[in-house]
Amino acid sequence: MGGVAGHMAHLSEDTDLTFNEIVSILGKVANAEIDNATEKVDGQNLFLSWTITPDGEVEVARAGDARTARNAGDIKKGGMTTDEYISKWSGHPAENAFTNGFKAISTALRKLSPEDLEAIFANGQRYVNMEIMYPDNPNIILYSSPNVVLHGLQDFGEEEVTPEMRSLTKQKFAKLVNLVDGAIEKVGDENWNINGPKLVALKNIADGSALEDVTAKIESFAAPVGMDATLGDYIEQVVRGYAEQVGLPPDITDRLVLLMLNPDEAKAQGITVVNLKKGLPKELQATVSNLGSKTKSRKYIAGVLKPLEIAISDFAIEVLRGVKSYFVSDNDQEVARMRAELEQSIAYLKNLQASGDEKMGELIDAQLAKLGDIENLASSMEGVVFEYPPGSDKIYKLTGAFAMANQIIGRARRSGMTEDEEEIELDIVDDEIDDPVVDADFPKTIAVVPGAFKPPHKGHLDMVRKYAANADEVKILISRPTLNGRYLPNGKEVTAEISKAIWEILAAGIVKPENIEISSHASPINAAYEFVGEEGPINVGDTVILGASTKDDDWKRWDGAEKYVKDGVKLIPPEQSAASPSKHSAEYISLLAAEAEKGSDLYNNMPSVKIGNDPEQFHASDLRFVLVEATMNNVARKMLEDFVGKENVNAVLDKLSLGSVEETSAMGGGAVAGASVPLGSTSGKKRKKAQQDTIIRQENIDLSIVDEVMKLITGRGITQ
Repeated sequence: MGGVAGHMAHLSEDTDLTFNEIVSILGKVANAEIDNATEKVDGQNLFLSWTITPDGEVEVARAGDARTARNAGDIKKGGMTTDEYISKWSGHPAENAFTNGFKAISTALRKLSPEDLEAIFANGQRYVNMEIMYPDNPNIILYSSPNVVLHGLQDFGEEEVTPEMRSLTKQKFAKLVNLVDGAIEKVGDENWNINGPKLVALKNIADGSALEDVTAKIESFAAPVGMDATLGDYIEQVVRGYAEQVGLPPDITDRLVLLMLNPDEAKAQGITVVNLKKGLPKELQATVSNLGSKTKSRKYIAGVLKPLEIAISDFAIEVLRGVKSYFVSDNDQEVARMRAELEQSIAYLKNLQASGDEKMGELIDAQLAKLGDIENLASSMEGVVFEYPPGSDKIYKLTGAFAMANQIIGRARRSGMTEDEEEIELDIVDDEIDDPVVDADFPKTIAVVPGAFKPPHKGHLDMVRKYAANADEVKILISRPTLNGRYLPNGKEVTAEISKAIWEILAAGIVKPENIEISSHASPINAAYEFVGEEGPINVGDTVILGASTKDDDWKRWDGAEKYVKDGVKLIPPEQSAASPSKHSAEYISLLAAEAEKGSDLYNNMPSVKIGNDPEQFHASDLRFVLVEATMNNVARKMLEDFVGKENVNAVLDKLSLGSVEETSAMGGGAVAGASVPLGSTSGKKRKKAQQDTIIRQENIDLSIVDEVMKLITGRGITQ
């Protein structure tokens, strides 16, 4: 399972299993000896926690507000409040599913005693994992009524999870199910059913050929290593054979195998793709990247084990054939409906394939090869989930034909196919290795724009606007200042909080306020990597753009970024997505030229002029200078309009506690005679000298220290 719950594995994905163990498990399934199998449902996933206030009053989660989570990033920051959660789904195709399902489970839980809630949720430390199934917003399976199905309880405390803790958590989940299973809660005009996991009585198919067929296929596949070998042993043999063939040094191969099969141990030993590539010829560096990077490694392993996956999938089709979902009232009718849409989807995708869409052709061919006949979609149930061995906490899934139907129908819907004249929005990921149920956000493109933004200006805004035109969402990450801080020439610090406030002014109507975030990192790059990484909020199936400029090959800061991106998330190549830098308006350039002709202090002290940068381009250092000058100089104020927009000048000055030009006395074109002295400045020549010294000091920091920091990938943001 993806998202907060983690990945739920098919048997063919557990590289620690031996081939004999897989055959043994399938034998127990065929003989209906697995008695803890529960229905795997096709809905929207959600995690929720509760806490008890000191006076004993029942409230939801920390600080008396609901705390929900859809991904590990949500958990890390303490969950979403009710307002954040409701806002997240505003306008989303699944808005009613998520909000009404949340209201239903919240209502049911509020009826429990404070003692029971405390015992179950450990004051917000444990979250219940649930699935929301809503007929008005179905994925593939159309369930008969609105339902919330509880999957399990998960502990997210800081303590290391022990077998005793897992046992206790299971007990608390059983208590929760006992208290709410069967509850019916009214939300608006809808009746929502609250359910615990539903056991599935597996059919005994041992007398058929399915078990014999899958066993023969597994034995044939495992022949090179033997049935007592693990899937990992098989992968290792394949990798070593290939490495020897291409001439990869044995010591590199040893570490590469460890990185592929045991990444946690490899990390502990400091083994990375980067250090494995050092000193190798370019062609062997490419080999290491293709085998060792997280996403590519996973796809490579899946490709090697594909025959095993197909063999088990064929077996699962027979296990599930005719099995009815607890949540579907008419199994035959629902199976017929799904088959009809599957057939329509296949025809639609084949038309796209015929028109020259090679990727569509690859998908449809791969999925049809595993699906076989449409009649193999023969159950209204997505699949079954079971723990084996019992008490081990190792959870496996069997999904049969659903996985292939999921991919084909989902791709057809997203590619423009409609059903009954209405376009269908679907929450499905491309990589069927991941559980699409958990990642129920519709796949979207997210542009991540990190920077120091000291402060932000129109050049930054133009970049964000360009990304917003091509992405579903733009996330602005503001790095925390280093020990040197961010300062205007008059000594006023530009804090991260001030940068955020200015961003909210500039980007109003383009970026939602909640998508402008202050990071805990001093490095914008590290902030971005955390956001798009395994613990970040990006959902599997999403596409990521990492913000960069084409100026001076700025996009190269993201070299190697793919290894930091969460598995199952697509990264647009930064060189391809880099935005062209904006330049100042003709009016600004004309003003600058006039000041240059006069040889004014305004021109001569402009940081870009002093250090030889192009003053026609946007520079944060120029903005810092102009911000102070704008309170004393009409020309500088006019220039400031070009940095932040005429309509935003007073608001920006206010955020920086700088008086606007209207608040000063009798202005000429240059400095104001008798004007009030700006905050933190001196007067006359002393003020100018102090100002120049500050500018030089700041630019020296930007030019000398930042260059070193960039080499360590811990320094600059989008632009300086």
